[in-house]
Amino acid sequence: MNKKTFFLGVVTGVIVTFVVFFVIGLVNQSSEETDQIQYLEQPVSYEDKTETSFKVFQVLGNAALAREESDKFGNTVMYLGNAVVILGKNFYSDQVITIKNPMRVGTYSYTTNGGMPMTVPVINGEMK
Repeated sequence: MNKKTFFLGVVTGVIVTFVVFFVIGLVNQSSEETDQIQYLEQPVSYEDKTETSFKVFQVLGNAALAREESDKFGNTVMYLGNAVVILGKNFYSDQVITIKNPMRVGTYSYTTNGGMPMTVPVINGEMK
């Protein structure tokens, strides 16, 4: 065996190792997000509301953490209500989402930046 063959074998081994670790990381990342959601067997109405609005404060891949509308003062709307996770795609920070017939389909558990564990409802419904 010459030095060139040995060197190519080492480089190929290193590249394959990094590719395998990258794939394992992607698989673990996607499973961590879904592991944090516990789905209900049957969806239930979200607080018997027919329509409510939320403001996104953090995007989580195919979901978003959002705060529910709490108060209205003239044209000003305050979003200080319940925190929820909304399922869907293409969310962005500070987006306001109105959901018709919101259904609670599960719960989402996470830890805040302050280290406090939180569990919030997962909401699904018809988005306006």
